[in-house]
Amino acid sequence: MHKRLNVILALNLSGCAIINANCGLPTDLYSKVKQYNRGPINGAIDDNNDGKIDQYEAFGHWDFEQLSRVFQSGEPNQEYIWTNIDTCYVFNVNVEDYFEDYKRGILYQTCRKFTYSVTNPTGQKLGSGAGQACRNFATQKWEIL
Repeated sequence: MHKRLNVILALNLSGCAIINANCGLPTDLYSKVKQYNRGPINGAIDDNNDGKIDQYEAFGHWDFEQLSRVFQSGEPNQEYIWTNIDTCYVFNVNVEDYFEDYKRGILYQTCRKFTYSVTNPTGQKLGSGAGQACRNFATQKWEIL
């Protein structure tokens, strides 16, 4: 059974004025969530200077933190969606169940495959992709490999 869970994680930045001051989120929710300590404010930066932001460049610190949470405890085949209010980009992630990837050796064995898509503040889908993340046995952190 395919479940859907909306996770709205919000950050603030004036660049969101493209849609509105709250990235389309209700004002009360926006006010509550923007109080969280979100770490470095980054993401949606044209790193390769090609004049556009692609689905890879859209990810910022906060978005990678959310990915780690989904890898660690997300339900298999459930859709996770969040809005980064620094950038007003919307991220959609779906993870599969845990599996042991013995090809990775002892350092990375517990893994999850995932798919993702990214939508920009104007509603245009930037792209989608798939990948695999594995937990590093030494650091206990999830890494996209």
